[in-house]
Amino acid sequence: MTQGIDVRDAPLKEIKVTSSRRFTASFNVVNTTKRDAGKYRCMIRTEGGVGISNYAELVVKEPPVPIAPPQLASVGATYLWIQLNANSINGDGPIVAREVEYCTASGSWNDRQPVDSTSYKIGHLDPDTEYEISVLLTRPGEGGTGSPGPALRTRTKCADGRGHLIGLIPITAPPI
Repeated sequence: MTQGIDVRDAPLKEIKVTSSRRFTASFNVVNTTKRDAGKYRCMIRTEGGVGISNYAELVVKEPPVPIAPPQLASVGATYLWIQLNANSINGDGPIVAREVEYCTASGSWNDRQPVDSTSYKIGHLDPDTEYEISVLLTRPGEGGTGSPGPALRTRTKCADGRGHLIGLIPITAPPI
């Protein structure tokens, strides 16, 4: 803060000379939030003098994050159908990509899959196992993928009552 003015150093990204008395400079302004958005001026001081820019608008875009967890639509022993529930978001759009991230509740493994619809079937899961499922959203531009939204915690069903599990082969032993 200098004389009541917020002063920040910003690394120079690019400079274009348009004439002997004019140039355009681009800066990377880091660690900004929506509260930092607004009109700013740049000031430069060199041996040749001081220059002050016209006002420029700083637009801050935040990556999108779903407000609510996905919703469980259907459950089986080896699959979970979910609704992404990604219409209400914090951050900025438009949404150009969606991903579902899921893992066992114990954290023993996880996976992330792209999704192109509002519902998704997660298959090849273990019976009677608890999973956590989150949705990630992406907007255009650098830093456009948000953090995972709130997680749905749910469990697959047990195998059917006849004791059938996928992938088991019956073995007969000779009589004793």
